Amino acid sequence: MTPPGKKLAIVTGASAGIGRALALMLSAEGRPVLAVARRADRLVDLMQEAEARGGAKIHMLPMDVSSPHAAERVALRARELGGASLLVNNAGFGVFGRFEKIELTRLADMIRTNCDGLVLLTRALLPDLMATGEGVVLNVASTGGFQPMPFMAAYGASKAFVISLTEALAAERPAGVRFAAFCPGPVETEFGLVAGTAGRFNKMPGIISAEDAAREAMALLQGEEVLSIPGPFNKLAVFAGRLFPRSVIRYFAARLLRPREDSK
Repeated sequence: MTPPGKKLAIVTGASAGIGRALALMLSAEGRPVLAVARRADRLVDLMQEAEARGGAKIHMLPMDVSSPHAAERVALRARELGGASLLVNNAGFGVFGRFEKIELTRLADMIRTNCDGLVLLTRALLPDLMATGEGVVLNVASTGGFQPMPFMAAYGASKAFVISLTEALAAERPAGVRFAAFCPGPVETEFGLVAGTAGRFNKMPGIISAEDAAREAMALLQGEEVLSIPGPFNKLAVFAGRLFPRSVIRYFAARLLRPREDSK
């Protein structure tokens, strides 16, 4: 596939982690970026860093992708900037703990961000991506979407949703728009801090930096793959999950993810 041109890229969750690294790499390639995130101060820093590096301009749009009419607002701003040919749905977070103890509002916020926001933003931008003849949608999922995640049950289910949606739309391929899901394992980001994992995943096998993850995602943009799992350990773990009975996978996932207070 011919790499998409230098039209605008939209990156959600651009204030930290993979989203921030991706925004800077896209800018360095000469592609203007519309960076969407809740924290305006982080977006200002991102814009200034891109400028200091001599990259293409990063435009900021401080907002929560799960807020009412967020998709329409992002689409409108992108059209004001000349239209987008790339959408990176990276915004998302997890919640760790026993399902019955998770606050309803926190759970609802996560589902709205990980699922609703992604679906609505993709649909709102799709006509613009189709019009370019080279549109790409990159959805950031997780290896957690390939198997159940006890104690992060709703998060894992949300990423399974993203993978399934991406594969279905890749098969539909509306007007040639390409869909791909990037499925990293543990990444050195603020994810654990936000999820409340108390740093338990900081030394997980196969963990990579946000910059390395972003480089893998950039490579995915240039290819034809629909699903990409970075790192040999993560690829092996997902493959192994297909060989064992689901009951075995559930058992070991629960042992790995069980909160420490439950293990005493």
